[in-house]
Amino acid sequence: MPAFSEAVNPVRFQLLLDSARRLARAARRGPLPANAYGDWLARHLPSRAELKRQVAASPALAWQPAIDLVIRRRPGDEAALRATQASLMAQTYPRFSVLDSVEHGSGELVGFIDSGDTLAPHALFSIASSGAAHTDLHYCDEDVVGFERPFFKPGWSPDALLSRDYVGGLKLLRRGLLDAPFESEQQLLLRLLPRLRKVHHLSDVLFHRRPDFTPAPSREAVAEHVARNWGPNYRVAADGGIFFEPKTSPRVAVIIPLRDKIELLRGCLLSLERRPSRAGIELIIVDNGSVEPATHAFLAQLAASGRATVLPYPQQFNWSAVNNLGAARSRAEYLLFLNNDVEALTEGWLDAMLAFASRPEIGIVGAQLLYPDGTLQHTGVVMGMTGYAGHMLAGTPPAEWTYCGPTDMIRNCTAVTGACMMMRRALFEELHGFDERFILCGSDVEICLRARKAGYRTVVTPHARLTHFESKTRGREIPKSDFQHSFEAYEPYLRDGDPYYNPQLSLKTPTPAPRLEREDMLSFARRFI
Repeated sequence: MPAFSEAVNPVRFQLLLDSARRLARAARRGPLPANAYGDWLARHLPSRAELKRQVAASPALAWQPAIDLVIRRRPGDEAALRATQASLMAQTYPRFSVLDSVEHGSGELVGFIDSGDTLAPHALFSIASSGAAHTDLHYCDEDVVGFERPFFKPGWSPDALLSRDYVGGLKLLRRGLLDAPFESEQQLLLRLLPRLRKVHHLSDVLFHRRPDFTPAPSREAVAEHVARNWGPNYRVAADGGIFFEPKTSPRVAVIIPLRDKIELLRGCLLSLERRPSRAGIELIIVDNGSVEPATHAFLAQLAASGRATVLPYPQQFNWSAVNNLGAARSRAEYLLFLNNDVEALTEGWLDAMLAFASRPEIGIVGAQLLYPDGTLQHTGVVMGMTGYAGHMLAGTPPAEWTYCGPTDMIRNCTAVTGACMMMRRALFEELHGFDERFILCGSDVEICLRARKAGYRTVVTPHARLTHFESKTRGREIPKSDFQHSFEAYEPYLRDGDPYYNPQLSLKTPTPAPRLEREDMLSFARRFI
């Protein structure tokens, strides 16, 4: 195919722009929640004047990468190919070539698209004008042709690639990285993962997939990556779950604070027995002043049978101090901080968490928690959401597509809830445990922020799934001092945003929705201190 290096075709360009605006208006009337995506499109499509400005500005950009685009064709796809070619002819950045194979080009950046995929007219200009030279990978947000099923992606999340090629769509790689053949783009990304040092995410919908594309994660590609980079102690299941299964079973200290409500602890422990894992459990119960005879009797029975170590904590409740005590009295290599109002739902859930907690680059691991009605309660914490920090996707049905992608994928996140949180003992000690200035809330997020600052990633795996009967024990009243200490720790994220939550999504609700107005979560959070 010829190189498209000439100036933008003005007639085709105008037709495409007018078509895009018609689709945006139609999307505003469509079935999307609250018509939010149609509204977002109407506000973010570049104007005719802006696109003309880009055409004029392209020759003067400080960084003008040559871009090779490889179009993968299917039999009988002439009409689809014409749509792709038309969108390329309308690009406001001209330094690109269209190829049928990687070997035929020499551009600095290389991308792969299917016939029928289309690019927004400002897609390549957005990448070049970012000035992100010397970057290994560029990627952007996307939807399906016709402005359906939008996907506002997170910042660079290497562990999410173990679930699916979430980068998807228009990904541009530095040509020097393509030094070996590959069968799929997911396999390519996983092979390159140890070599990707600088990744650039453009938080704008610049790519429109062909409607019949169904991205399916490749278990074979994930298994190849895990075997090559993680070693023999991991198993990749048919559903893509990754489990830690070394020859010698690891030992996990499960630390559970409580004050009475013994029926919750019974349910929690019964679920651990019914949903076994290969890992050995050292059970630590920290009793914070229980008064009910049934509680004392059950805890005495646990201790006498050797099933658990029961530690008294008679002082005023302090979640951080209680868990620090449990960690100090345990001997296990891994620590799992678990609420008494949590029940395991999936076999091997502990091994799924250990698959990440055992990795040296991972700091803290969380699970996918469900409300009793089966909707999601926790798939990771987003800084600034609903004020200070909130649970992404809370209230969303599982196995559903959302504005931030599918609910059942492995995710990197900034923090996870202490209701079910795992880390290596060595890391817990390196971080000096939970900050005991926090009484009830905030120290779980704060320790994740310290782990991130120390260079570790946080992960939530959906292959560890539990029910959380949230706040059944102590209610929801939060001390003002917790807000004050939280604000001090969270302030940079309240000001600059959460790197794992797309800045085009609203922080006012845990249900993902496009952001349609300016949101100042820093000022909002100040109201509580």
